[in-house]
Order: sequence, then C-alpha cells, then structure tokens
Amino acid sequence: MSDPLPVLFCFAGQGSQYYGMAADLMAEEDVFRHWMQSGDAVVAQRHGFSILAELYGEGRRPATPFDRMEASHPALFLVQYALAKTLQHHGLRPDMLLGASLGEIVAQSVAGMMSFETSLCAVADQPALFRRTCPAGGMVAVLGSPDLHARRPLLAARSEMAGVNADGHFVLSALAGDLPAIEADLAACDVAFQRLPVPFAFHSRFIDAAEEAWRGAFGQQRREAAFWPVWSSCTGGVIGPATPDLSWRIVRQRMHVQQTLLTLEQQGGAIYVDLSPSGTLAAVFRQSLGDKSPSRLLPVVSPFGDNIRRLRKTIAALGNRMACCPGPTFV
Repeated sequence: MSDPLPVLFCFAGQGSQYYGMAADLMAEEDVFRHWMQSGDAVVAQRHGFSILAELYGEGRRPATPFDRMEASHPALFLVQYALAKTLQHHGLRPDMLLGASLGEIVAQSVAGMMSFETSLCAVADQPALFRRTCPAGGMVAVLGSPDLHARRPLLAARSEMAGVNADGHFVLSALAGDLPAIEADLAACDVAFQRLPVPFAFHSRFIDAAEEAWRGAFGQQRREAAFWPVWSSCTGGVIGPATPDLSWRIVRQRMHVQQTLLTLEQQGGAIYVDLSPSGTLAAVFRQSLGDKSPSRLLPVVSPFGDNIRRLRKTIAALGNRMACCPGPTFV
C-alpha cells in the first residue's frame, strides 16, 4: 500500500555548511558528481576559483569553520541541488519542496522556477555585494525559548530575532562588535548556543544597507511556474512567480521555520526528506512534531559521514514512492 503522506524535500541555508560535505557521495555517485563538477565550472569561469578545491582540498576538516562566504554560499547550493538530483536519478520525486534562507533558492531551482545556472550565479555573486555594502556581523543559534530575546534587555537592544525554528531553538543576528557581549549574556542565562560560520547578520536590519544594490542586481529575476509546490519559510506558505519582492525577503525577512512546519502539519504532515548537509532541519523539526504526528523525518547527509548507507536507506524507505520512469537528471 502506498504511503499517503507527501514527500517533501527540505533545503537549509547558511550555518549548515562544513568542509568535505558529502565527500563520499562525490566519490561514488555519478549524478551527484556531475552536478558538483558542472557548478564548479560555472563558478570558476565567473569568479576564478574552484568550489571543489575549497570544499575537498587537502587538509580540509569538517571541524574547521567553513566561513569564507564566497565559497560556502555556492557550495551549500551545489551540495543540496546535487543531492536532490541524485534522489531523482534513483527514482524519487518530491510532492513538495521547502526552503529556509539560501535553501529557498535551492528549492526554487530544483522545482524549475529558475534555471540551475541562473540560481548558482546569483548565489555566487551575493557575497561580494554584501562585502561592498554591509558591516560585518554574525548569527547565533540558541537552544532556548524564543521569548528569551525580549526578556533580556541586552539581547533586545543589540540583536534581532532572525528566525524561530522550534519552541526551544531560535537564531539571533547582530553586528560583529556586539557578538561577544551577546554570547556572554546568553551564557549568563545558562542556555546553550553556537555561533554560526556566517560573516553577516542576515534576516535583520543590519543588512539593510545592501537593499538598493540587491534590488538592482537580483530584484528583477524572472521565475517560472514550479513543477511542484514550493514552501517558503520566509512567507510561511507556498510561493510562485507572482510572490512579491521574494528575492529580497528571502535574505532580509525573519525565517518562520516552525510556523511553516506547523502549517504543513495542520494539512496532514509529510515525509520530510532533509537534504541539508548537517541534518539541521530534521533536528529542529523533531522538536515541533507531536507524538501523534504521522510525519516521518529522513535526514540524508551528516558531518559524520556514512552518507552512502543513509542515501540507500532513504531510497529503500520510500521504495513504494518511486517514479516508474526516473527521467534524465543531467539536464
């Protein structure tokens, strides 16, 4: 009997990256390697460096912060896009897609709203624009109640809530000079936190200086109708070609990951296939899914490796959902 739950591919943004992402898939999966190499050629021609050399070069270790945004931005896009194409190659098609922050661009591209090259070029061009226009900043993931932000005067004054992922997980954005004080205040509250490897305070007023240049560079991007519904953690619902001001809202507006998940749950839930490099979305979704939820969480890639086995497990778990005719995945 076929599983009645829809399959939802999920894509994450900055903060989920690390050196060596999906290295075993790169070595053993032809389709994954094809898309990584294709994207590497695009970035090399446009910006003069190799994403693959940055990602898989000698001495690269997952524990070393992958914080050079010129490389991490397109690398995050490529790994998630290539993973989606790999699953498609093995016959698995999504019924819906969901993106958070940069992951929204991946979701739109996989769904056919924007071409692979157009999306990748936009992602690769963004870091230089931010460096020209914005002050240095950062983001901090906090394992605590989101209302902590309003209750702590220092946090409220010197940071912004960038996103709420669960009742016990939120993200703050702030200027670089304020981050030590913010982290000290969080430590005083005895809550766990982690600074993300991100050089700007995305999803906050601290990047407003980039708005004019951003609109000039990316505001007129044309989008086509999607092959499958695309859910946005920016809007909290399904987006389309006519969704207003989408390009800027993706980077500037607060991320509503928990709200978006709860809306999906109200509609009956899903099989959430987490294509983020760290299993980030599955981890935060797990906090919000109640005991009675019929939904399932399937993270595919982990910093700890063993991704071939995890990929095969995902394919086996969804064997009754495979497309009869997988179709081409090199186009």
